[in-house]
Amino acid sequence: MQTLEPGRAQVPADLPSPAAEPSRRAGRTAGFAAGVVALVVLAAAVAYGVGASGNHTTTVVKTVSEPARPAAAAAKSGCIPGAAPGSCNIDEFNEQIPDKPLDAATRALLAQQLVTAREAAARYPTVADAVRANLLQAGKFSPGVGAHYIDIGAVNGFDPARPGAYIYDGTSPTSKVVGLMYLSSTVNPPEGFAGPNDHWHRHTNTCVIFGAKITVPFPADSDVTKAMCDNVGGYFMRRTTWMVHAWVVPGWESPLGVFSHNNPDVVCADGTTKTDADGFCAGT
Repeated sequence: MQTLEPGRAQVPADLPSPAAEPSRRAGRTAGFAAGVVALVVLAAAVAYGVGASGNHTTTVVKTVSEPARPAAAAAKSGCIPGAAPGSCNIDEFNEQIPDKPLDAATRALLAQQLVTAREAAARYPTVADAVRANLLQAGKFSPGVGAHYIDIGAVNGFDPARPGAYIYDGTSPTSKVVGLMYLSSTVNPPEGFAGPNDHWHRHTNTCVIFGAKITVPFPADSDVTKAMCDNVGGYFMRRTTWMVHAWVVPGWESPLGVFSHNNPDVVCADGTTKTDADGFCAGT
């Protein structure tokens, strides 16, 4: 478990779940909206906890044919059984869905969106730039998913020019941007990028401690309970908001695809994927 950050911000106990209907969100004040933003920040933080468990989740944005679902692991206490042994993510099996071919018009629109996303990635080329722009660090560095710095203003509505998080190859001031993550607090996954291949995903049973930085004391998608989270002063989410990675930075294109959850080229500073017990390692 990570060391708790001093001066942890208190999260309102009545924050809505990401599945709350849009009408409940529509009339909130700016101050309460900040609490909703905290939920999105939480969603980003769990990417690192997932690195610890080795379980990765995706959910398809549009309707496509799904492969036969593998047998789910036996449910644990407080767990929604997923596809992989020990996983508690019911959407995990959708990651097996292969990319679909695109027609010419869709491909042209997607190409334009990816250029826009690449230009957005260049906005904050280093962690120092992200910090100067008041992006919020969420968790530490994990192989495959990097270190995420959140733009708390980029919550509702998909805009390729406004990613919800910038992904870096470490947490030092000189660490370089390697990718982006888009976030959505909508009930259903957003339309997102053109075509059916941007696989948005959520995580389950997530505990986050809010402070100057965001810490994740337990791996996501495991049998973590609210009581366990309460015991460490964290905020518990049964299911997070929607998110998708976009590996658009030149030189950091994921061999698994531009929207893959993990990028196997994102490794620890020693060139390995060896992590500590919490799923973290030193980046650049």
